[in-house]
Amino acid sequence: ELTLIYGPGASGKTTFCLVLICDMLRRNKKVVYIDTENGFSIERFMQICGTGYLLMLDRLLILKANNFEDQCKKIDKLINFVNIDLVIIDSLGALYRKEVKDNHNEVNRKMDRQLRILTEMTRRNVPVVVTNQVYTNPENGEIKIVGGNMVKNWVKCLIELEKEPRKIILKKEQEEKILFEIVDEGIKLLP
Repeated sequence: ELTLIYGPGASGKTTFCLVLICDMLRRNKKVVYIDTENGFSIERFMQICGTGYLLMLDRLLILKANNFEDQCKKIDKLINFVNIDLVIIDSLGALYRKEVKDNHNEVNRKMDRQLRILTEMTRRNVPVVVTNQVYTNPENGEIKIVGGNMVKNWVKCLIELEKEPRKIILKKEQEEKILFEIVDEGIKLLP
């Protein structure tokens, strides 16, 4: 399914992605990671994956998107990939956010196309995880996802991360809250 992990900066979104990547690579799976925020840290990857990380690197494809058009092209090309076991976009909204003010309709059309392609990947039994940024509505203080309902309507699973205290909130369907902390090995769930 298409899963969205969202939350404020430094809430653990990229760490969650790295934990997922390492878990899949340990199971001999292939992962595509599209980095739009220059957030992938090889040092953090090595720390989370442990001593066998070198043997895993040949199953990880990291693509860097430098602008929204580049992100569109990289996601368009995903449809031609075969033998992929997981796709991660970290973050779906960072480059979108920079462009949407200038050409709202065109940028939203392109974002909708990206979400359609990512959904098509899930129909091929490839799980897709996207992270996204949030902003605070100045009128009421409510936390909003970049891309709003357009993004929310495409995803099957919503996971909100909070920073203080660190909390995973599973949304959509029924809500469940789990406390966690970020540790050297990645994520530690708290009782």
